[in-house]
Amino acid sequence: MNDDRRHSAEPRTDDHHQVVDKPDDPPPTEKPEVTEEHRQKAKEMAKDYDDTRETITMPGTGGAVSGTAVNEWVDDEGNPKYSDRKDDA
Repeated sequence: MNDDRRHSAEPRTDDHHQVVDKPDDPPPTEKPEVTEEHRQKAKEMAKDYDDTRETITMPGTGGAVSGTAVNEWVDDEGNPKYSDRKDDA
């Protein structure tokens, strides 16, 4: 047997590609203790999945870019909030 196959993460197979030996499953990891900090972070992350937020279409895209996240990228006048470009006007 080839040494490379013995140390491979892939199981050995026969000529018909049937697994002839399956590597042992790794031991399960310990579950972390859930703290109040974890719960607060989960609540904050859940806000991103709020389907009641207003959606818009990004100006100048012809409708190709739209959604709730886009709504947070523009101000009340429809101008980008996070632009690196400085207007020379």
